[in-house]
Amino acid sequence: MILGFWFLLLIFFFTATIIYIRKSGDTNINFDAAHINEDSFQRYAKFFGSYIPTDDEFIKKLNSIYIAVIKEHDTKISSIAKKSNCSTEECVLKIRYLKNKRVLGDFYIDTLHDELIMCSEEDSILLEKYKPYIYHSHLQIDEIANILPNKEYLDINAMKDKVFNELNYLDNKGLLNGLIIDDIDRKITYYTIEKKKTNSGFESKHCPNCGALCDVQIDGKARCNYCNSIVNGSGVTKDEV
Repeated sequence: MILGFWFLLLIFFFTATIIYIRKSGDTNINFDAAHINEDSFQRYAKFFGSYIPTDDEFIKKLNSIYIAVIKEHDTKISSIAKKSNCSTEECVLKIRYLKNKRVLGDFYIDTLHDELIMCSEEDSILLEKYKPYIYHSHLQIDEIANILPNKEYLDINAMKDKVFNELNYLDNKGLLNGLIIDDIDRKITYYTIEKKKTNSGFESKHCPNCGALCDVQIDGKARCNYCNSIVNGSGVTKDEV
Protein backbone atom coordinates (compact mmCIF):
# COMPACT_ATOMS: atom_id res chain seq x y z
CA MET A 1 0.00 0.00 0.00
CA ILE A 2 2.74 2.43 1.05
CA LEU A 3 4.91 1.28 -1.84
CA GLY A 4 2.06 2.00 -4.26
CA PHE A 5 1.64 5.50 -2.80
CA TRP A 6 5.32 6.33 -3.30
CA PHE A 7 5.23 4.88 -6.80
CA LEU A 8 2.29 7.13 -7.76
CA LEU A 9 4.01 10.12 -6.13
CA LEU A 10 7.16 9.42 -8.16
CA ILE A 11 5.15 9.26 -11.39
CA PHE A 12 3.44 12.57 -10.49
CA PHE A 13 6.75 14.37 -9.94
CA PHE A 14 8.24 12.82 -13.08
CA THR A 15 5.27 14.00 -15.19
CA ALA A 16 5.34 17.46 -13.62
CA THR A 17 9.07 17.74 -14.39
CA ILE A 18 8.57 16.79 -18.04
CA ILE A 19 5.77 19.37 -18.42
CA TYR A 20 7.94 22.04 -16.80
CA ILE A 21 10.87 21.28 -19.09
CA ARG A 22 8.64 21.45 -22.16
CA LYS A 23 7.10 24.75 -21.09
CA SER A 24 10.52 26.15 -20.25
CA GLY A 25 11.76 25.11 -23.67
CA ASP A 26 8.91 27.01 -25.29
CA THR A 27 9.78 30.25 -23.48
CA ASN A 28 13.60 30.06 -23.81
CA ILE A 29 14.96 32.66 -26.20
CA ASN A 30 16.95 30.89 -28.90
CA PHE A 31 18.92 33.94 -30.06
CA ASP A 32 20.84 36.89 -28.58
CA ALA A 33 18.12 39.40 -27.71
CA ALA A 34 20.43 41.96 -26.09
CA HIS A 35 19.76 44.61 -28.74
CA ILE A 36 16.25 43.54 -29.67
CA ASN A 37 13.20 45.22 -28.21
CA GLU A 38 9.79 46.40 -29.31
CA ASP A 39 10.71 50.10 -29.44
CA SER A 40 13.54 49.23 -31.83
CA PHE A 41 11.14 47.19 -33.97
CA GLN A 42 8.55 49.99 -34.02
CA ARG A 43 11.18 52.46 -35.25
CA TYR A 44 12.26 49.95 -37.90
CA ALA A 45 8.66 49.44 -39.03
CA LYS A 46 8.08 53.20 -39.13
CA PHE A 47 11.18 53.64 -41.31
CA PHE A 48 9.54 51.40 -43.92
CA GLY A 49 6.18 53.15 -43.59
CA SER A 50 4.51 50.32 -41.67
CA TYR A 51 2.78 50.13 -38.33
CA ILE A 52 2.41 47.01 -36.21
CA PRO A 53 0.47 47.40 -32.92
CA THR A 54 2.41 46.92 -29.69
CA ASP A 55 2.26 43.34 -28.46
CA ASP A 56 2.94 41.69 -25.09
CA GLU A 57 4.15 38.60 -26.98
CA PHE A 58 6.66 40.48 -29.13
CA ILE A 59 9.77 38.47 -28.11
CA LYS A 60 7.79 35.22 -28.09
CA LYS A 61 6.71 35.82 -31.69
CA LEU A 62 10.27 36.58 -32.78
CA ASN A 63 11.43 33.43 -31.04
CA SER A 64 8.78 31.37 -32.83
CA ILE A 65 9.88 32.82 -36.18
CA TYR A 66 13.51 32.00 -35.38
CA ILE A 67 12.67 28.41 -34.41
CA ALA A 68 10.53 27.90 -37.53
CA VAL A 69 13.21 29.25 -39.89
CA ILE A 70 16.46 28.06 -38.30
CA LYS A 71 15.55 24.91 -36.38
CA GLU A 72 12.58 23.58 -38.33
CA HIS A 73 13.80 24.85 -41.73
CA ASP A 74 10.31 26.04 -42.59
CA THR A 75 10.37 28.04 -45.82
CA LYS A 76 6.65 28.82 -46.19
CA ILE A 77 5.97 32.39 -45.07
CA SER A 78 2.30 31.62 -44.37
CA SER A 79 3.32 28.64 -42.22
CA ILE A 80 5.89 30.70 -40.30
CA ALA A 81 3.26 33.40 -39.76
CA LYS A 82 0.81 30.83 -38.40
CA LYS A 83 3.39 29.32 -36.04
CA SER A 84 4.31 32.75 -34.69
CA ASN A 85 0.70 33.95 -34.47
CA CYS A 86 1.42 36.84 -36.85
CA SER A 87 -0.31 38.25 -39.88
CA THR A 88 1.66 37.75 -43.11
CA GLU A 89 2.64 41.43 -43.22
CA GLU A 90 3.75 41.37 -39.59
CA CYS A 91 5.69 38.14 -40.11
CA VAL A 92 7.57 39.48 -43.15
CA LEU A 93 8.45 42.69 -41.31
CA LYS A 94 9.68 40.74 -38.28
CA ILE A 95 11.79 38.50 -40.55
CA ARG A 96 13.32 41.62 -42.11
CA TYR A 97 13.93 43.03 -38.63
CA LEU A 98 15.70 39.84 -37.51
CA LYS A 99 17.76 39.91 -40.70
CA ASN A 100 18.71 43.52 -39.96
CA LYS A 101 19.77 42.47 -36.45
CA ARG A 102 21.92 39.67 -37.96
CA VAL A 103 19.81 37.02 -36.20
CA LEU A 104 18.67 35.47 -39.49
CA GLY A 105 20.91 34.96 -42.50
CA ASP A 106 20.64 36.23 -46.06
CA PHE A 107 17.21 34.98 -47.08
CA TYR A 108 15.29 36.03 -50.18
CA ILE A 109 11.76 36.93 -49.07
CA ASP A 110 9.52 35.91 -51.99
CA THR A 111 6.08 37.08 -50.89
CA LEU A 112 4.64 36.39 -54.36
CA HIS A 113 5.30 32.65 -54.04
CA ASP A 114 5.05 32.53 -50.24
CA GLU A 115 8.64 31.36 -49.94
CA LEU A 116 11.67 32.17 -47.82
CA ILE A 117 14.67 31.16 -49.94
CA MET A 118 18.29 31.01 -48.87
CA CYS A 119 20.45 33.35 -50.90
CA SER A 120 22.00 31.66 -53.95
CA GLU A 121 25.78 31.49 -54.32
CA GLU A 122 25.67 33.96 -57.20
CA ASP A 123 23.56 36.46 -55.25
CA SER A 124 25.72 35.92 -52.17
CA ILE A 125 28.83 36.94 -54.13
CA LEU A 126 27.04 40.05 -55.41
CA LEU A 127 25.84 40.89 -51.90
CA GLU A 128 29.31 40.47 -50.39
CA LYS A 129 30.69 42.83 -53.04
CA TYR A 130 28.46 45.67 -51.83
CA LYS A 131 28.39 45.03 -48.06
CA PRO A 132 31.48 47.16 -47.28
CA TYR A 133 30.00 50.13 -49.15
CA ILE A 134 26.44 50.01 -47.83
CA TYR A 135 26.66 48.45 -44.36
CA HIS A 136 30.03 49.77 -43.21
CA SER A 137 30.38 53.08 -45.04
CA HIS A 138 26.74 53.96 -45.89
CA LEU A 139 27.72 55.37 -49.28
CA GLN A 140 25.46 56.69 -52.02
CA ILE A 141 25.29 55.11 -55.47
CA ASP A 142 27.52 57.71 -57.18
CA GLU A 143 30.09 57.36 -54.38
CA ILE A 144 30.14 53.59 -54.77
CA ALA A 145 30.48 53.93 -58.54
CA ASN A 146 33.57 56.11 -58.07
CA ILE A 147 35.49 53.60 -55.93
CA LEU A 148 34.13 50.20 -57.03
CA PRO A 149 36.71 48.21 -59.04
CA ASN A 150 35.95 48.83 -62.71
CA LYS A 151 37.18 45.70 -64.46
CA GLU A 152 35.06 46.41 -67.54
CA TYR A 153 36.46 49.96 -67.91
CA LEU A 154 32.97 51.47 -68.00
CA ASP A 155 32.52 55.24 -68.02
CA ILE A 156 31.22 56.80 -64.81
CA ASN A 157 27.58 57.00 -65.94
CA ALA A 158 27.59 53.35 -66.96
CA MET A 159 29.15 52.49 -63.59
CA LYS A 160 26.39 54.39 -61.78
CA ASP A 161 23.78 52.47 -63.79
CA LYS A 162 25.47 49.19 -62.98
CA VAL A 163 25.63 49.92 -59.24
CA PHE A 164 22.01 51.07 -59.18
CA ASN A 165 20.75 48.05 -61.14
CA GLU A 166 22.67 45.54 -59.02
CA LEU A 167 21.62 47.10 -55.71
CA ASN A 168 18.04 47.39 -56.92
CA TYR A 169 18.11 43.71 -57.91
CA LEU A 170 19.29 42.71 -54.41
CA ASP A 171 16.77 45.03 -52.79
CA ASN A 172 13.85 43.66 -54.82
CA LYS A 173 14.80 40.20 -53.58
CA GLY A 174 14.73 41.43 -49.98
CA LEU A 175 18.43 40.70 -49.57
CA LEU A 176 19.35 44.22 -48.45
CA ASN A 177 18.62 45.19 -44.86
CA GLY A 178 17.88 48.55 -43.28
CA LEU A 179 17.83 50.77 -46.35
CA ILE A 180 15.49 52.22 -48.94
CA ILE A 181 16.52 52.89 -52.55
CA ASP A 182 14.63 55.67 -54.30
CA ASP A 183 14.06 54.60 -57.92
CA ILE A 184 13.59 58.20 -59.08
CA ASP A 185 16.58 60.11 -57.67
CA ARG A 186 18.61 56.96 -56.98
CA LYS A 187 19.33 57.98 -53.41
CA ILE A 188 19.79 55.48 -50.58
CA THR A 189 18.24 56.20 -47.20
CA TYR A 190 19.91 54.25 -44.40
CA TYR A 191 17.97 53.23 -41.30
CA THR A 192 21.02 53.42 -39.02
CA ILE A 193 21.71 57.00 -40.11
CA GLU A 194 18.09 58.13 -39.84
CA LYS A 195 17.69 56.78 -36.31
CA LYS A 196 20.87 58.58 -35.19
CA LYS A 197 19.75 61.95 -36.50
CA THR A 198 19.05 64.24 -33.62
CA ASN A 199 16.36 66.79 -34.32
CA SER A 200 16.81 69.44 -31.65
CA GLY A 201 13.79 69.64 -29.38
CA PHE A 202 12.14 66.49 -30.72
CA GLU A 203 11.65 63.01 -29.26
CA SER A 204 9.88 59.76 -30.15
CA LYS A 205 6.81 59.02 -28.06
CA HIS A 206 4.25 56.22 -28.13
CA CYS A 207 0.70 57.24 -29.03
CA PRO A 208 -1.45 56.73 -25.90
CA ASN A 209 -4.26 55.36 -28.05
CA CYS A 210 -2.69 52.97 -30.59
CA GLY A 211 0.92 52.68 -29.41
CA ALA A 212 2.56 53.90 -32.62
CA LEU A 213 5.84 55.81 -32.38
CA CYS A 214 5.46 59.50 -33.18
CA ASP A 215 7.97 62.36 -33.45
CA VAL A 216 6.85 65.20 -31.22
CA GLN A 217 8.44 68.35 -29.78
CA ILE A 218 9.49 67.84 -26.17
CA ASP A 219 7.43 70.84 -25.07
CA GLY A 220 4.69 70.40 -27.66
CA LYS A 221 1.98 68.17 -29.06
CA ALA A 222 1.45 66.28 -32.31
CA ARG A 223 -1.20 64.24 -34.08
CA CYS A 224 -0.56 60.50 -34.40
CA ASN A 225 -0.02 59.59 -38.06
CA TYR A 226 -2.09 56.42 -37.66
CA CYS A 227 -5.09 57.20 -35.44
CA ASN A 228 -4.98 61.02 -35.28
CA SER A 229 -4.89 61.07 -31.46
CA ILE A 230 -2.99 63.77 -29.57
CA VAL A 231 0.54 62.81 -28.47
CA ASN A 232 2.13 65.00 -25.79
CA GLY A 233 5.85 65.66 -25.44
CA SER A 234 7.48 64.77 -22.12
CA GLY A 235 7.81 68.46 -21.31
CA VAL A 236 4.07 69.11 -21.45
CA THR A 237 2.67 69.56 -17.94
CA LYS A 238 -0.63 68.12 -16.72
CA ASP A 239 -2.13 71.62 -16.75
CA GLU A 240 -1.32 71.93 -20.46
CA VAL A 241 -2.78 68.55 -21.46
